[in-house]
Amino acid sequence: MSGRTQSGALINALRNIIPAADISILHERPWHSLTFSGTQIGLSVHYSEATWQSDVAALSQLLSEHEFDLPRQIVADIGVTHAVIDKGAQCLIIDALLLDS
Repeated sequence: MSGRTQSGALINALRNIIPAADISILHERPWHSLTFSGTQIGLSVHYSEATWQSDVAALSQLLSEHEFDLPRQIVADIGVTHAVIDKGAQCLIIDALLLDS
């Protein structure tokens, strides 16, 4: 499965969790350990302040507990790694590690 398909499936799943957000890919690169292969993905998530209904800790908790159903992938790790407010908009950086299954 191509990396773009992997990130696309993750973005679609995140849009179901946070539908008011504009989500784009910051980086995507192959990842390998001795026993696993996968993809590291960094995403930028933007919302206007008016639509921001949760704090970063709550979203991080939600992501860590969410059961993602992605084709041929396991979400091994996902979380909010940075949060800023710029020009009235909330911007979050979400980093994820997807393993091939």
